[in-house]
Amino acid sequence: MGHTGYSATENVNNIKVVHLHWGLQLIFDESQKEGNNEIWIDVYPLTRFLAKHTQAAVKVEGTKEWVRTGDIVDPKVEEYEAGK
Repeated sequence: MGHTGYSATENVNNIKVVHLHWGLQLIFDESQKEGNNEIWIDVYPLTRFLAKHTQAAVKVEGTKEWVRTGDIVDPKVEEYEAGK
């Protein structure tokens, strides 16, 4: 969590509300961690996809487990199965 945006100093980007920073970096070799060989993935399309495919979950009483309240339905899988 943070409120600095891409700056090294707080509130430089006029971001006053704490928000979630998240990203996805592909690392195939240790040299890609800090340097010119970093590979970052644009997570915006992934975020939009996940937002469209949310599902309610409920906690299993007496455990730390959570379960979906319905089955996962993927129309593309159904199309594929129908075409076999």
